[in-house]
Amino acid sequence: MVITLDHFNLMRENFKRHYFLSQCNPNFGGQEIQVPWNAFSLAVFNFISANSVDPNAVAIRFVHCYDVSGNVLYERMQILTMTPVQGHPHMFKLVDSPCEWYKLVNGTIVPTTDTALFDQDYLNYFYYCTALLNCTPSSLENLAKDEPATKYARTVTMPWGLEISKLFTDNGSPQNATLCIDAVCHLTILPPAAHFQHGLALYLRNADGTPMLDNKTGSAPFYYKAADYGTMCPPDCSKYILPML
Repeated sequence: MVITLDHFNLMRENFKRHYFLSQCNPNFGGQEIQVPWNAFSLAVFNFISANSVDPNAVAIRFVHCYDVSGNVLYERMQILTMTPVQGHPHMFKLVDSPCEWYKLVNGTIVPTTDTALFDQDYLNYFYYCTALLNCTPSSLENLAKDEPATKYARTVTMPWGLEISKLFTDNGSPQNATLCIDAVCHLTILPPAAHFQHGLALYLRNADGTPMLDNKTGSAPFYYKAADYGTMCPPDCSKYILPML
């Protein structure tokens, strides 16, 4: 849940080693999407107000997407709610009515009518490298070959009140902050074998653009730390799971 600077850098390097365009091409943008915190949080607050929901019951589902013409990754974001699963204190069922959808491109957040829980261009154009260190064309697996969607993540769901909003409050509610949404990888156990999964890590930059990340023990859990408390689909497409610490 709380990611230090060193851990963040390791996960960023893991992504760079394992996700490519064809022929091991690493040249694509959008690996960090920067959005004004005020614009991002306003979308969530408007949803909470319009639907009279508890902030701790709000979830954010991110969909990995790729803009072919711009050669950049981007995310679509679904704001929805989650409800506890009886008998499973760390599990929540995702509820998508009501919900709202937005497109997150570097610097902007805008409403979108695209509500698919996958992006075909992302799947068609991206490849996973099975080699641990050096990519070769023979070590590439096209994400679109993952049918029926059992291996490579299409979405990552994170809780608003239980995590994302704490990035802001634990850092003293910095004025004119920027939310950074980074492509990262950490080892995931999925059939047929363990592999590095495309996840997300979120952190803040302050008003002058300086990353609010370090390795020190802070006064609050997310003080100068990143967050990656996400549940990926596959395998968990209809739920959010709070890891047991």
